[in-house]
Amino acid sequence: MGSNGEEKKDGYDEYQDMSIDEIIDYSRNARHEEIERELEEMKSYIGGFRPRRMLFGEGSGVQSEVQREINNLSDSGRDNNDQGNRMASSSSSTDNVQTSGSSHECEIKHFWSRTGVGMDYERERNLHVSVSVGTEAYKIKILDLAITAMNELVNMATENEPLWHPSINGRVLNCEEYIKQFGRVDAALETMVRKSGMEQQPLQPPNLSCPSHFPALPIAETYTHPLQTEASRETKFLAVHPVHIVELLMNNEKYSAVLSNMVSKAKVLGVLSTQAQGDYNGALQVMVVEFHAPSPLVPNRKCYLARHSRRLNSHVWGVVDVSLESLFPNPLIRYRRRPSGCLIERFRDGLCKVTWVEHCEADNSSVPEACRYFVTSGHAYGAKQWLSTVVRQHERLTHIRVMHDPKLQLSTGEANLLILADQMMRNFWRNLSFSRKNRWMSVPLSDAENINKAIIRFVKEKEGRLPGPALVMAATIRIPASSRRIFYFLQDENNRTKWDILSHGHIVQQTRSISNGCVPGNRVSVLEVKSPGDPDRAVKTLLQESFSTSACSYVTFTPVEASSISMILNGGDSDNMPIAPSGFSIMPDGLTGDEVSLVTIVFQIFDSAASPMCFPAHSVHSMYKLITETAKAITAGVVDPYNMG
Repeated sequence: MGSNGEEKKDGYDEYQDMSIDEIIDYSRNARHEEIERELEEMKSYIGGFRPRRMLFGEGSGVQSEVQREINNLSDSGRDNNDQGNRMASSSSSTDNVQTSGSSHECEIKHFWSRTGVGMDYERERNLHVSVSVGTEAYKIKILDLAITAMNELVNMATENEPLWHPSINGRVLNCEEYIKQFGRVDAALETMVRKSGMEQQPLQPPNLSCPSHFPALPIAETYTHPLQTEASRETKFLAVHPVHIVELLMNNEKYSAVLSNMVSKAKVLGVLSTQAQGDYNGALQVMVVEFHAPSPLVPNRKCYLARHSRRLNSHVWGVVDVSLESLFPNPLIRYRRRPSGCLIERFRDGLCKVTWVEHCEADNSSVPEACRYFVTSGHAYGAKQWLSTVVRQHERLTHIRVMHDPKLQLSTGEANLLILADQMMRNFWRNLSFSRKNRWMSVPLSDAENINKAIIRFVKEKEGRLPGPALVMAATIRIPASSRRIFYFLQDENNRTKWDILSHGHIVQQTRSISNGCVPGNRVSVLEVKSPGDPDRAVKTLLQESFSTSACSYVTFTPVEASSISMILNGGDSDNMPIAPSGFSIMPDGLTGDEVSLVTIVFQIFDSAASPMCFPAHSVHSMYKLITETAKAITAGVVDPYNMG
């Protein structure tokens, strides 16, 4: 670089005389100065904004944690500054996977790449939405959007032909008629707009570990594929008051818990209504939600939306979601939720007719071929999946409530066992999710592609009630048998030794069973694995829950201490019991009716030597062998009728 007094010539590159390390430090420091200035401006804005938030009632506008989010952004920026060189040097090492029998660890290839800066960008966008929804201008726009969405939902839920065409698998949306009634941007034109937006004003955040004039590392959000339309409608009858369903959807805590088999994340960013506590007529809130499918090979879907509930007349309620991309544009969008939700109509006999509508546009380009039609047909995220979950939870709670009748004498211990099983299912679904928190990676084995794609991830102790670090491996396979046949084969303890490699040569007995639904096989069980030579001593004890809906089935289990189960059944507390769920999700492939099923196999093991970037080779090999042998055993068991027992 020239002397201080020398003027820079045209085309002069100020980096040309610097080393790579100097360029990185120089660019990173310059960028962090800019970030600090922006954060100071945001803090000033928040400080001036605080008195105005009370205009919209208690709990609306900017949340109390906004200031903490800003401080966290500053801290995370400094953390990235300290770790920049490590990020840059490690990015290339994860591209090549090497394993050997004598190696004590495996280098991991990421199932998708994501930088720490991408996480900061996501948090900044959360912050931006949180701040903006509290302003009067945005409040009016969101309210208008929600009212329009509710009107569209009513039409979508009540009209038949020509808007909906009947088909073998339900009703199919007539896109031409939809455009006539509601209008939408042409898909080709929209794709051009998205691409143009990326070219003119790219939203990819800066990569602080690289010089500013070098291309940044790719992140998961960089997609330009056209969005595909998915639409479905489903109707069921339930013996429940409409307000209970409305509360389930509008109360974020209940929504996240009851629908945890599909909801990975749900966070309220702003409340834009002033109703009294428990009054959901006219309630309006802004949320960020993330949904997952029954297979971790299927990417999650995330969006910012407005959720609105309203009593439409004396006996009909409506709850509608609508994406906020029209107010908060993002050319990198992968999922947009068009007006979707449910109408709940109450009848005099106490029954409710629930009509659920799912309508969205999604980028399915990263969905593996084996799961492609399962997703595009609406089986993964469609109305049937959502409504069957609501029906199943209602039946489960009703069944348990009946069993609490003193005449049936459901003991405190059995109630605690149901609570433990419910926690096991939530942990299983958390493990199953392809969320941004779950960093799934391709299994680093040369022969790991013979059952589609096997993937693995590290599980921290704090993610579940675990005694130490653990590994979770999953694979989705196709089996030429109905999902119902596979479900009954897996949940029956008499068949367990046919597919459970670790129980071969042993005796499996069911010592306790609690029914928790109307469908046969919907139950929580305690299983004991015993040695043939000593049938009075349990080698292993398992807690298992199995249940089936019209859309999907699950069989999940976790090893437990026999003494702990005895303590719980005698009325003890189950809060501190470790849970390491493994199991299966079973669903139709969406292409052949129910003649072929997709079965996701998930196994979890403890390994104190595991870390986020170091998977012991012996554990990876053992888990992969366990999955492949289990897949073969299940296929043989359900395809060969003589193996059904």
